[in-house]
Amino acid sequence: MKLTALGTSGGFAGKNDGCSSYLLTAGAKNYLIDLGPGSLSELQNHIGYRELDAVFISHLHADHVSDIYTFRFALFAAQKEGSMPPSLPLYMPGQPEETFTFIRSNIEEQFNITVLTPDSRLELDGMVVQFLCTQHSLPAHAMRFEHRGKVFVYTADTSLFDGLVSFCANADLLLAEATLQDKDRDLESMGHMTAATAGKLARRANAERLLLTHFWPEYDRSISLSEAREFFPGQIDLAERGLVFHI
Repeated sequence: MKLTALGTSGGFAGKNDGCSSYLLTAGAKNYLIDLGPGSLSELQNHIGYRELDAVFISHLHADHVSDIYTFRFALFAAQKEGSMPPSLPLYMPGQPEETFTFIRSNIEEQFNITVLTPDSRLELDGMVVQFLCTQHSLPAHAMRFEHRGKVFVYTADTSLFDGLVSFCANADLLLAEATLQDKDRDLESMGHMTAATAGKLARRANAERLLLTHFWPEYDRSISLSEAREFFPGQIDLAERGLVFHI
């Protein structure tokens, strides 16, 4: 598998960055994980959007989903000319209901929507995908992808809890949100992690490699890196727009 970071800011897009979005390539298939603002533009520096096989949305906060509205116009044109299938598979939560209903009403002609639950388990082209409801301010799902003996886990937005540790167990690459730094760790109750907490998660889960993401745009990311290193002895990287990580 191969992971390409398309956007790594949390809350709003930082300078020369977008919000949460990642391209996961497994074999010959391409999966888009989250669609924060700016992600569709960056995606086209790596593959054409017609090459996507499915889209996963972890939760319905704007910094994870807002580009879905503009993406639908690209799909509309491509589907009309016959260069894409009639509907692109989209896996997303159904809550909050009002937000989901609004999104669905705008995009349902271009996407084949499957509503995620904590019990959802998918088998796609030899890859197994599992989901875990996280501790966040609205329903969000961590995602675990297993393909040819390798494991990639994306925490989505969440605070740390025991179930997340077991869900991330033995990940070859753990993509963990690190919105906060030690100076504001009291905000973890809002459903986010500090970089130090992400390091603790990686250590407890016995992850091979930790990739920090979802940074508050105005923070010095080198501080996040040093704080995570206090708790995780393995390899740690900072997600950065356009970087590629092999799993």
